[in-house]
Amino acid sequence: MISWSAAINLMIQAIPAHLMAYWPFRDRLRFPLWKALLPVCLLQITETVFFGTIVQAGGDGMKLAYGFALVYMGIYFFSVRDSRSKILFLYLFITDYTMILWGAAAFLEARFFYDPGANFTSWKSVLFTLAVMAVTAPLMLRYLNQAKEKVFSTDAPEFWRTAWLIPAFTTAIVQIFTGDLSADNVRSFRFLFARVLLLLSVFVVYSILLDALDGIRRQAALTEQAEVQEQLLNLQRMQHDQLLQYNEEVKTARHDLRQHLNVIWTYLEEDDIDGLKEYLTAYERKLPPDIRRTFTKNFALNVVCTHYAEEARKYEIDYDVELDMPERLPVNEPEVCALLGNLLENAVEACREVRRSAPFIRVRGAWEDDHLVFAVDNSCETEPAWKDGRLLSSKREGGFGTGTRSVQRTAERSGGTAKFTYQDGVFYASIFLYE
Repeated sequence: MISWSAAINLMIQAIPAHLMAYWPFRDRLRFPLWKALLPVCLLQITETVFFGTIVQAGGDGMKLAYGFALVYMGIYFFSVRDSRSKILFLYLFITDYTMILWGAAAFLEARFFYDPGANFTSWKSVLFTLAVMAVTAPLMLRYLNQAKEKVFSTDAPEFWRTAWLIPAFTTAIVQIFTGDLSADNVRSFRFLFARVLLLLSVFVVYSILLDALDGIRRQAALTEQAEVQEQLLNLQRMQHDQLLQYNEEVKTARHDLRQHLNVIWTYLEEDDIDGLKEYLTAYERKLPPDIRRTFTKNFALNVVCTHYAEEARKYEIDYDVELDMPERLPVNEPEVCALLGNLLENAVEACREVRRSAPFIRVRGAWEDDHLVFAVDNSCETEPAWKDGRLLSSKREGGFGTGTRSVQRTAERSGGTAKFTYQDGVFYASIFLYE
């Protein structure tokens, strides 16, 4: 049986590597950091004991190690909230770093304390591993912090489906060509150079990819900006069509006004007040709506509100808007208009499905000091579904909602927040944008 001291030494070598994997993403964990690491530590102890037992008996413990590696990866996927492809991309990068770090520690031990029968489970292995990690971890953590921001902020599903293969190939190369950890092999400079060059290759490739992510994000931002401009243009066109229709209806109403006046005089002459009231009520319902209502002093936002006011009237939705906005916003107006448009579009769609009560949309917004705040509440009979903290689309089964995701990205770009909640048949959206 493997000794308890060797088992503990192996665990001490592995636990910092697990901590390295979880620490940069602690703000994206489903649980507190210690709860995420607890099952990992327990599994690591179990793996160490079984691995050492197999090796001590003359067997090959690598199959067991690979099996546990898959379990660790599964726990990691479950613990970190985001796209599986992105998580795998970063997890394999950390795995490559850890394998190369252990190789460097093994090289140092073999050079200074050569033992042909060494299995790198002694206290010297622990000290060298911790020493190498202490030197390299600060730089690695700093690099990971920069990498995760770029990775998690880039929505490019096609790219992420294959990007993880790059670190995966590196992992395979490390195992195939430098996997022999015998003392004679590990103490050669050829072994060290091979692992160090692989690490440098990983960093170079990742740096190139992360720079490419900047280009992808810029392209996505330009595409989104163009979509926003197109959306505003469409809203203006629709408002123009509504104005033309309104003018035609006003002309018709004026033409018919003389006939209505004759009828009104007839009711008055016959002293039929009740009949007159019924007639005027029916006439009032046929009058064209006042689509020229001003909801806010900001022209672009008013175009958005006016368009959805007509949509709300069409579906008999109680539409209440109060926006205290300046004529010129100190933030990106097209983005704000797209944000409000997405919220109102979702609100109208939800209200159209309401059957048990009178549907409503309430919009409140104001510019206060250095931030813009929006609150859009609307009727919603069916509770929305969430996955990994994001709303699922009601249009595409299993897919995320593009409108709410666009709202979140707009808020995040300004350093603000977008919060969505549901309670008692009402969907609440609260947005904060900063200058």
